[in-house]
Amino acid sequence: MIGRISTCLLSLALVLPVLGSVVHAGAGDIDNADQARRDAASNTDKNPYTGDPEAIEAGRKLWRKTGCYSCHGGVAEGGVGPSLIDDEWIYKPTDKTLFKAIAEGRSGTVMVGWSKELNPDETWKVIAYIRSLYVGDPNKIIW
Repeated sequence: MIGRISTCLLSLALVLPVLGSVVHAGAGDIDNADQARRDAASNTDKNPYTGDPEAIEAGRKLWRKTGCYSCHGGVAEGGVGPSLIDDEWIYKPTDKTLFKAIAEGRSGTVMVGWSKELNPDETWKVIAYIRSLYVGDPNKIIW
């Protein structure tokens, strides 16, 4: 009986390090894929999350967490800041323009940049959420 236990323990001692490295390598692959997606997100003019329900929900949570609603209203209908859900924009509402406004802010306005609080991936998710709320003229959609 003791011989079997010793054999099992020895087998485990030999197998566990191998399993650990396989699991760790797999996790690294996921981390690398996530990093590649974040890098791509910061170098694009189009939102990679447009219409993605999971990203929209994540964007809604980020909208609440960062306090965007305090200026733009609970569902982006406007308040101190302009409405983001209609088709009346001062600037051309492309994905790139909106990304830049959120990341860098707008000079001459109270809109501050959020690049320290939101990474590019998160910024795109907030934009996906904003786009999901659009109630303007569908013919004016340019994103």
